[in-house]
Amino acid sequence: MMKDIGNKIRMLRVNSRKKQRHLAEALGISIPAYSKIETGITDINTARLIEIANYFDVRPSLFFEDTEETKKMEEDRRLRDAQFRKMETMVNELQEKLIVTLQENNLLYKKVAN
Repeated sequence: MMKDIGNKIRMLRVNSRKKQRHLAEALGISIPAYSKIETGITDINTARLIEIANYFDVRPSLFFEDTEETKKMEEDRRLRDAQFRKMETMVNELQEKLIVTLQENNLLYKKVAN
């Protein structure tokens, strides 16, 4: 049960593009202590669970449900990650083209200057 709750907390964190450090600071605990919550090593008390739910602006009951919403959140994260990787590739390709264009322009400028 704790591992399932930890996985849901992790999904919320990843979907919101937060680092473990951000949550640990918000909760006033160390990063290793927070990591143990996500991995299910540490039992999480109700007060802490409510703090986390409030941080992500979700119902605390979300952590106990096996709903389509949870599955959708995970699928949304995967889609966003795939889109991000695609955009990152496009940006890298454009940067390479820009560098080549600048180098070509620099050569042309040198020829004209001579």
